[in-house]
Amino acid sequence: MKRGYLTAAAVLCLSLSMGLSGCGGSDRLMELRTSAIEHFNAGDYASAEELFDQALKADYGRVSEVQLDILRYRGECELRLGKYDEAADTYEALLHNAESEEDTALYEELCTELGSLDQLADMVDGIEAGSYQEVYDQASALAELDGSLIGKLSWFNKAVCAEHLGNYEEAYELFNEYLKVYPDDQEAQKEAAFLRTR
Repeated sequence: MKRGYLTAAAVLCLSLSMGLSGCGGSDRLMELRTSAIEHFNAGDYASAEELFDQALKADYGRVSEVQLDILRYRGECELRLGKYDEAADTYEALLHNAESEEDTALYEELCTELGSLDQLADMVDGIEAGSYQEVYDQASALAELDGSLIGKLSWFNKAVCAEHLGNYEEAYELFNEYLKVYPDDQEAQKEAAFLRTR
C-alpha cells in the first residue's frame, strides 16, 4: 500500500501520545461516540467516521479506553468505506497505544491483515461492476466468522453476491450466521429481513 503521507489517524496518535490536556470534553465525547455508533450500526459509515473524528477531537486528554474504542470503530468505518490506507494508520495508532499483551496481539494481527486488503478492494470494485460470481468465488475463499476483519467483510460480501445471483436462501443463511456473531450490524439486519420475504 502507498502511504507516503500523514493521515488524521497518525496525527491523532502523535497528539494523544504527547498527552495534550483538555477539559470539559467528556460529556461531548460520549454524546458524539453514541451518535457515531448509531450511524455505524445503521450502515452509514461516512457519517459515523465524521462523528468519530469529532469525538476524538473533543477530548485530547490522556489516551483513554473511550478514545481507543472510538479509534477501533473508526478503523472499521474506514475499512467499510474502502479507505484502506487510513485504516492501516488507525490500526497502527491502536498498536502504538496498546496497553495489554492481548491488545498488542490483536492490533498486530489487524495490521498484518491490512496488508492483504488489496483483495478486499478488488471485491468492492467487483460488486460495483456487477461481477457477482467472480466476487462470490473470491469472497468464499476468505469468508470466516473467526473475528478477523478480512473474514468478516468477505463473509458479508459473499452474502451480498449470493443475493445478487438470485441465491436468496443461501444469502439469507449467510446473513443469519453473520448476525449470530455481529448482531448489531443493522445493514446485515436489513438484508436478512428483506431476504426473509423472498
